[in-house]
This record gives sequence, structure tokens and C-alpha cells, in this order.
Amino acid sequence: MDKGYFLGIDGGATKSTLVLINLKGKKIFETTGESLNYRNLDEEKFIKNLNELIIKAKKKGKILFSCLSFAGIDTETDKKRVINIIEKSAVNKILKSNFIVTNDIEIVLQAANVEDGAAVIAGTGSNFFAKNKNKLARAGGLDYILSDEGSAFYIGQKVLRAAVKSSDLRGEKTILEKLVLKKSGVENMRDLASLIYEGNLKQKVGEFAPLTEPALKKNDRIAKRILLSAVDELENGIAIVIRRVKLKGKFKICLVGGVFRNKYLLNKLETKLKKRFKKAKIIIVKNPAIGAAKLAKKEFEKLCK
Repeated sequence: MDKGYFLGIDGGATKSTLVLINLKGKKIFETTGESLNYRNLDEEKFIKNLNELIIKAKKKGKILFSCLSFAGIDTETDKKRVINIIEKSAVNKILKSNFIVTNDIEIVLQAANVEDGAAVIAGTGSNFFAKNKNKLARAGGLDYILSDEGSAFYIGQKVLRAAVKSSDLRGEKTILEKLVLKKSGVENMRDLASLIYEGNLKQKVGEFAPLTEPALKKNDRIAKRILLSAVDELENGIAIVIRRVKLKGKFKICLVGGVFRNKYLLNKLETKLKKRFKKAKIIIVKNPAIGAAKLAKKEFEKLCK
């Protein structure tokens, strides 16, 4: 096997992470960049963001094989379209077509060194996946109009709607109203629309999700209700894919994403999952990009046989 490195990218809706591992599987480089959710970006911006990441990695040495994992790769058509975009771009001068493209949920189990188990991403968007031998199941992951339940977008949208209703007196009064105005820098709730509907809508809405934390500290009932709703959606998505592949006994449920930084939400979700899957172990996966690099290494080794 030639000397060189394996490249893995976890391309999310808000930010992206690239890692390089060596022939022994040890991480030797890591960097971050902008969003690589191709559904939210035009082709030019997608390639620009990808190129900026990969150029950093190129400086470290020869790249033997790459696994490019992106949010928004939900069908084979998506995958073929993105491969075509990359192959005709300047990025391929570095990759030399030695790469695979996957959905970002597919790298989570690899990152946790788990062969059979369940995975959930709850970042700006959400996605659910489970594997049991040759059985695979996916749920959600079809972006913010069709899915994304339990995600930062889901929570952020509920926060914004609760704030607007509170301001209009159409709904229960909530401290979220003041928090939204303060974060957005506008004096009137009516001025919020021009801010929200410009640019990356999904990312902007998701940025309001963390406001549930200070609101919860003030015992705000609306914030608590929003978070419990997200917990229910996450539990349901995880349970569905586990049931579909018939995972039983001891297995791991791998959690990825900024939503799980909310301790209240995480504790409530863990309690529900442990009650339902008594022998399952719940773990937080901090760097899914490692899983992409491991998949790149496996793919390369197959080609070398």
C-alpha cells in the first residue's frame, strides 16, 4: 500500500469537518469549514466550500482515498448528482475520482466503532438510521419541509412561532418573546420577518433553538413544552428504525449533533430510551468525520485486494 492518507468529511447544514487518518487509522489532521448541505447551496458555493476544505488537507500529503459525507444526500439520484458536480470541478484534480459520496448518517456507526446499532443526528436537521447485519433502516432526513423533527430547526421554528404568538397575544405569554427580540436585534416582532427570510433559512431558524435553555432556567412553560416535543420526536424516530431492523438485547444508540448539548433534552431522551431499550447503551459521537475517513480506508483496501 502506498504511503498516504485517507480523507473523511462530515458535511453538515451549518458547518463541516474534515479529518485525515494514516495507514494505521490514526487521526493526523482535522479542520473545519462552512456548510456542505448541497440542497441549501448553489453548485458554485458548494464546490467553493468543499474546495477550501480539501486544499487544507492536500498540504499534508498524498490523499489515497476519500469519503465525502453530506447532509442532503437522501437518494441515489442525489448521490449521482453530487458525484457529477465534484468530478467536473477543480476539486477532482486533487481527489482524482478516488472518492465515494454518502449521506452523513451513514458514517456515525463507523465513527463509534459500531457494526450493528442505531444512530441519530440532531443538528440543524435530523436523521435516523439503524443496522442489524444485512438489514438497514432509515427515517426522516428529508430536510426541513418534509422532516427534520427534533432538530435545531424544529425547535427554533417553535421558539419563533411561540414568540410571535406571545407578541400578538394569540398565545400564552413566554419569555421567549424577549429573548428572540434580543438575539435578533430588532425592536418589533414585525421586523423579524425580513431577518429570518433572507439567506440560509434553515440555519437561521436553527440558531434560535438554544434560547430554550435560558427560558427553561426561568421556568418558562412554553420552552419546556417545546423541548419535550422534540424529545418525543427523537424517541419516535430512533425507536422506529430499531424496530424495523429488529435490534434486540445489547446494542448502542449513537447520538450526534448540537441539539444534544441541551442537558434537559438529553436527560429526558436518555430516560425514555433506557426505559424502552433496557440493555442498550447510549453514547455521544463527537466527531463523525472520523467515520468517513474509516470508510475511505475500507473502500481503498477493497480496491487493493
